[in-house]
Amino acid sequence: MRVFCFDLDDTLISECEYVESGLRAVGRALDELSRVGSGASGEWLVAEWRRARSRDLFQRRLAELGLDPAWLPRLLHEYRTHDPVIRLREGAHDVLRALSRRGDGLALISDGLLGPQQAKWRALRLDVPFHPVLFTDERGREFWKPHPWSFEIVMRSAPDATAFVYVADNEDKDFVAPNRLGWVTVQLRHAENLRPCRDVEGDARPRLKVDRFATLLEIE
Repeated sequence: MRVFCFDLDDTLISECEYVESGLRAVGRALDELSRVGSGASGEWLVAEWRRARSRDLFQRRLAELGLDPAWLPRLLHEYRTHDPVIRLREGAHDVLRALSRRGDGLALISDGLLGPQQAKWRALRLDVPFHPVLFTDERGREFWKPHPWSFEIVMRSAPDATAFVYVADNEDKDFVAPNRLGWVTVQLRHAENLRPCRDVEGDARPRLKVDRFATLLEIE
């Protein structure tokens, strides 16, 4: 048995899709505050984010609507606590089911603020077993990747595994610890990822680079 461990953001799901889900949730709050047409603010936020990826979207929309900037904390709260409307990346579900059916284990290691990460995971409603599911923020920011803690937990959870595979996207942090622990590291490259993938060297370099989930079934 091998264990295939996955990252969440821009691996199992599109981070851009999550961002736009959050912007639409914020838009609903803005429409309620300003009494403008339903959906108008959400579509404005999404369109502006797609155009320029600006970090001041909420402030600009508040100004456009003539609303007090003091509403900004509420908008940030809406974004971070909304129930995401997201789905697995294309092809992911079939691959996860195929891995599980052939006897491989599935696990998750994901960084990010705990509440939003847990909400993303719940929203997927997966029908395949993952164990363990590790959100590194449960332990604290210092245990986010590249800290090895979460990878060591996965290894201890499957002492009979013949190999461990980590599938992720971020070469800045995702592959350092598993490379040092002897895992097979796989970078899933997708054109719509929030941050473009780069070529790196050393411990940060993934062993394999793929652009389709189905390729994971071919890993020796």
